[in-house]
Amino acid sequence: MQRVVDLPDRGKLIVATDFQGNVADFERITDIFEQAAAGRDGAVLVITGDLVHGPELDESEWPDYLGSFYHGDSVALLKQAKELADRHPGRVHYLLGNHEHAHVGGPVVAKFFPDEAQRLEELLGPEDTLAMRSWFRGWPFVAVAHTARLVMLHAAPHARIQSRQDLERLPLDGFHDVPLNEMTLQGTLGALLWARSTSSERAHAFLRAIDPEARVAIYGHDVARAGYAIEREPMLCVSTSFGCYDGDKLYFEWDLAEPAESANDAAWRGLRSLYPEAPRIHSQP
Repeated sequence: MQRVVDLPDRGKLIVATDFQGNVADFERITDIFEQAAAGRDGAVLVITGDLVHGPELDESEWPDYLGSFYHGDSVALLKQAKELADRHPGRVHYLLGNHEHAHVGGPVVAKFFPDEAQRLEELLGPEDTLAMRSWFRGWPFVAVAHTARLVMLHAAPHARIQSRQDLERLPLDGFHDVPLNEMTLQGTLGALLWARSTSSERAHAFLRAIDPEARVAIYGHDVARAGYAIEREPMLCVSTSFGCYDGDKLYFEWDLAEPAESANDAAWRGLRSLYPEAPRIHSQP
């Protein structure tokens, strides 16, 4: 299996993050991608993990901090995600997130249920659970667009690596009993899937190990209420779905033949509203 995916140098790049069972938002990004894919040079979609594990609350119970109301349906979302990848072979890339890792060796995640993975697997049943686990085990950790000088991953680029080959040898198993607050300390994989931030020096070192010309790391994992955050260069955190109001949800679109100069440059030129017609709550017009 390939843990670092090399993207083409032409066409549109669409990047989205953290759906966590939000089918409507996934359908929206599917439409955006398939419209771009119909263009002359085609398109590539990268989703940076955490497709699964969403709230199953009544609207009357919905807390404001979760943004716009939705009813999580990870079973339906996984079905649509697989169908989308099958329709566009080699053009749709799902990166492993910490929520997917919970099904294939990661620690127990307990956000809306005591064990999110157990809840989803009960809904799927034994046969579909085995198929899901097999699929997740093949997901890459990182996607890189060389000409565009962009690197995509699930969490902040905090992992210490010397080269991309370091990611090819990482085992997924053995983390089930690790406390969540210690995961970023659990070597390369823990940092790769759980870090919310890092220093500029460490982030640049990660990018150089993947591609010496890379300038920007695009990731999700954390919730940026305004749709994106640049804590420091070269890190661009994007929130497409989970935890945001519809008007604040953003995705990233880029010409793969166009080099990015910095996280600020990428944000300025590449961020797009998922729902342009929806009112903004935390972001500026």
